[in-house]
Amino acid sequence: MASKPNAYDVWSQIEQQGLQAIQGVTICSGEESYFIKKVESLALASVEEGAKDFNVDKVYGSEASVEQIVGLAKQFPMMSERRVVLVREAMSLKGMSSAEGQKALLNYIQQPLASTLLLFVDTKGLDKRTNFAKECAKAPNVHLYTFDSLQPAQASHWLQKHARDTYNVTLEPVASQEFIEWVGVDCTMLDSELQKIVTHANQGQSIDRTALRSLLSKTRELSSFELKDAIIARDLTKSHQIIRRMKQTDETLIGESLRMIGMLSNTFTLFWVILRGKQKGLSSQEIQAQINVNPYYYKVLERQVNGYHLAEIPGIMEALLDADRALKGFDAGAPHDVLQDVVTRIHQPVA
Repeated sequence: MASKPNAYDVWSQIEQQGLQAIQGVTICSGEESYFIKKVESLALASVEEGAKDFNVDKVYGSEASVEQIVGLAKQFPMMSERRVVLVREAMSLKGMSSAEGQKALLNYIQQPLASTLLLFVDTKGLDKRTNFAKECAKAPNVHLYTFDSLQPAQASHWLQKHARDTYNVTLEPVASQEFIEWVGVDCTMLDSELQKIVTHANQGQSIDRTALRSLLSKTRELSSFELKDAIIARDLTKSHQIIRRMKQTDETLIGESLRMIGMLSNTFTLFWVILRGKQKGLSSQEIQAQINVNPYYYKVLERQVNGYHLAEIPGIMEALLDADRALKGFDAGAPHDVLQDVVTRIHQPVA
């Protein structure tokens, strides 16, 4: 069974086909907004800059009805070959779920104006069980694209290619994986944080794990990585030193602390899978396939997991969950105090 294309693959197919891929009516859904914005930009670029005021309509679904959108789509362009009607939060359109509204849209879909690109975008897609969705799916003038969030391995592959193609730097696999562990898999956030570090990099530079941390030190982001490594290494003295330094420089806000807890939770979840796999007698290759990380990063994890055993991971995860609750609660604890508590609890190995 063929795997479902990820958001980057979907965008790559659209990019190759150009405007043909969004001719007529296009419905984009999914959580990965970075590539949906790419589709929007492709559509908007089809209208000459000086003609955009007359030929581009950007509408939010909660502020319009299906009938109004169809009316806009039926208008002919002025001093341009095309018009673009962009509907964001499209599933909130008045009439989108009513029989009357769906009929009006289906009538337009049967014979869309060739000069109009009608683009609906939303995190939510059509309910595939409905007749309306089924009619849209088989209509030759409708393009349905889903942009789901990337998995970590997919995001790492995209980030390496994006760094090379867009910023002319080579991001090594381990550095890419660690960068994703820090930032997450949201491509908009990844691009934003990548921009910060490449401003300090040389054109054509190869960025490995060491170089990444050197560049991060110039953007004041290094402390998070240093602290994560110290906590995992159970280096109590160094962990407390870094937290004190962060407190003095006011580096740690609640958002940064939550991100640190998230990074640690991800790492210890992987530790649990690795240790359980070893307990079952699985090979390193089998465990690596289970957690779906590249071989270089797996070697880093194997080194880091030494000194831990399976029985203590649940207690560590409980400490991290308590920290997450403390940071998010109504009486949120001071971020530095919460981190100090996490360090102390992780430092105490189970006998």
